[in-house]
Order: sequence, then structure tokens, then C-alpha cells
Amino acid sequence: MMIMDWIKAAKAMIDDLTRVSPFMRVWGPALNGPMVLGGLIFIGHFEAALILLSCVFSVLVAAQIHKRSPFSRLTSLVHIVWLPLFPLLIQTLMGHGLGSIYGAWLAYVTVTMGISLVFDAWNIAVYLFSKNSKFEGADA
Repeated sequence: MMIMDWIKAAKAMIDDLTRVSPFMRVWGPALNGPMVLGGLIFIGHFEAALILLSCVFSVLVAAQIHKRSPFSRLTSLVHIVWLPLFPLLIQTLMGHGLGSIYGAWLAYVTVTMGISLVFDAWNIAVYLFSKNSKFEGADA
């Protein structure tokens, strides 16, 4: 599949999610925007490169899931790549501190990633243990 198809699928997913979910209009950019922008700015740091790659990978794969099963809670599975990254970020943040722009960015990413992982765990649990396999508003 060509990269443009993956990008178009990501844009379609983002458009769909922001159309039906006021929460995602705020949360999506608040989570992914700083990860990508800071990842590019701080690309010389190992953790920043990992954050950038994992964020882009997650969005592209989520878009493929969304393309095949729109609004599926299974899109939360893509953040599984963050599970090993999250403890590394905490460790790095503890060693680096908040005394710089990089440290503040790292703290923001770590907190939002942690919140997202909680949402993801909830979505997967709801998917597995109920008949609610789609996000609310999906039929709007």
C-alpha cells in the first residue's frame, strides 16, 4: 500500500472522530500534536525519536483499523507500543527533571500518554466484556 493511502486513511479517521466526538476534537490534538511537534524539535534525543515514531505508527495503524471497522474500540490496541516506552519516559524524566523545555515537554508527553493508556485499557475492557464495540456517537 502506498504511503499516500495510509495518510489519506489517517486524515479520514481524524475527520470522522472529530466530526462525531467533541472530546476527540480536543484530546486528539492535545495528545498527538505535542508528540509529533516535540518529537521533531527534539529529534536528537533518543526518547523524542521513539515518541515521534510510536505516535506516527499508532495513528497510521489506527487509521487502517478505522478504515475496516469505523469507530471500533480496537483502535486503542495500537497504543500497546507505548507500554514499554512509558516506563522509559518516567525514568528519563526523573533523571532529566523539569528544568528545561525538553523536560517540560517530556513531562507533558508522559502524563498525556499515561492518561491515554488508561483510556485504552478501558476501551479494550469495554470491547471485550460488553457488546459496546464502537465509540459513542459512531452512528451520528
